[in-house]
Amino acid sequence: MEKFKLSENIDPNKVFIVNRSELIGKLSPNIYANNFHFKSKIYPLFKLADLAFINPTTTFSNIQQQEDITFIPMEAINQNLGIIDVEYTKKIEETKGYTKFKENDLIWAKITPCMQNGKSAIVRNTINGYACGSTEFFIIRCKTNTILIEYIHFILRDKRILKTAMNFFGGSAGQQRVSKDFLLNLLIPLPPLEIQQQIVDLYEKAYTEKQQKEAEAQKLLDSIDDYLLGELGITLPKEEEHLPQNNDKNNSYNLDNDNPLVKKGRLFLTNLSEVTGKRIDPYFYKESFKKAFSLIEKSQYPICKLKDISEKITSGITPLSGGDSYTNIREGIPFIRSGNIDINGNLNFEELLYLKPKIHNTIMKSSQLKKNDLIVAIVGATIGRVGIYLDNIEANINQAIALIRLKQEINPEYMKELINSSIGQLNLNRLKRPVARANINLEELATVVIVVPPLEKQNEIATYISQIRSKANILMEQGEECLEKGKQEVVQMILGN
Repeated sequence: MEKFKLSENIDPNKVFIVNRSELIGKLSPNIYANNFHFKSKIYPLFKLADLAFINPTTTFSNIQQQEDITFIPMEAINQNLGIIDVEYTKKIEETKGYTKFKENDLIWAKITPCMQNGKSAIVRNTINGYACGSTEFFIIRCKTNTILIEYIHFILRDKRILKTAMNFFGGSAGQQRVSKDFLLNLLIPLPPLEIQQQIVDLYEKAYTEKQQKEAEAQKLLDSIDDYLLGELGITLPKEEEHLPQNNDKNNSYNLDNDNPLVKKGRLFLTNLSEVTGKRIDPYFYKESFKKAFSLIEKSQYPICKLKDISEKITSGITPLSGGDSYTNIREGIPFIRSGNIDINGNLNFEELLYLKPKIHNTIMKSSQLKKNDLIVAIVGATIGRVGIYLDNIEANINQAIALIRLKQEINPEYMKELINSSIGQLNLNRLKRPVARANINLEELATVVIVVPPLEKQNEIATYISQIRSKANILMEQGEECLEKGKQEVVQMILGN
């Protein structure tokens, strides 16, 4: 019997044929478009549900209520390494409402963006053999001794698998979650155990090589701060040197220097003249800040405020997420948020929103970016991240970012590195308000202390640091190549190509 065929004039990305046997109970075309499975030529395919339990029931009935077990919130998982790198505990009586699992279970984030970022790990080294954690985890547990949990983890960390999982998203735009159907129906090849172990070993070897390259790169990046401070003639105190000592015998009120709070710098005296008309939160007046800034002022180069070398300091706004201010990539203006700036000052344009040109040119006109503008995160966990906008195309920023347009005699690359250094971060760390969601307002940002060498020296410093970052980037790329090569070898083993 001849198979049904579609006309060659039909767009295969919009109209396509799926075998009835491939249907999984849902008829949404997105689920079947560009769906990826490891289809091996040499090993049989099984649904994951045939090999592993998905969200199995776990009870703590054999553990006393006052005993501790391991607690794993989402932030405890290193998404780059696929491991749990932060340890927490909770007592059994505190575990109500959390997802329960145990030693050697695989936890896999179901919510966006954690899922596509690779938030998954095998639970190891638990207290009492059990753990609890975020309700946004799927729990995967081997139901047969024919498969290794490490092998399943490798499959579920593959970027093509993660991309396919996005077809199974449900829920609101900001809180989308992968349907359990994705895991239940995921097809994976099942090699013999010894081949699975070879696959796991090969992948781990490639990952180790990648980590070694990254460690070399990080060593280079860590050297930048010492170089910059050395060129500016500044030596900042170490943390242990920050402890305040109240030895002023003429002061009308003396604190007990043996008091633990005094030793930790949490209890100290400040003159009224220092706080009149200014901020009054104790954090701002810590002795460690005073000592550090007194050393910065001893630099061999002039000191000024950020506002003195800037033509403009402003921030953007964020239109309502459910409104009509946004459009698609073809018609829109790139809208940069703090999450688009990484810790090394690079801008990531892969996950941008796009504004309608009308919004960009009216209510957000004052925050339009120009080439060589500095952009600094001033809200939340990303405070202090700084990058340079190096494109000529139009773009805009949200309210969590400050735009700094420098005067011509200032090298923006030098200024980026200065703000990124311990000097700049010290400034921003002092200015941020210690509240639930830390923030720095523009008026305070303008007071950041800046060291300004001659332009020729700025250029020299910027060029040298740029060379260090280039070497580090090469090492990072080599690490990625090691991992990618290992992945390709593993895939060839699985597929039998």
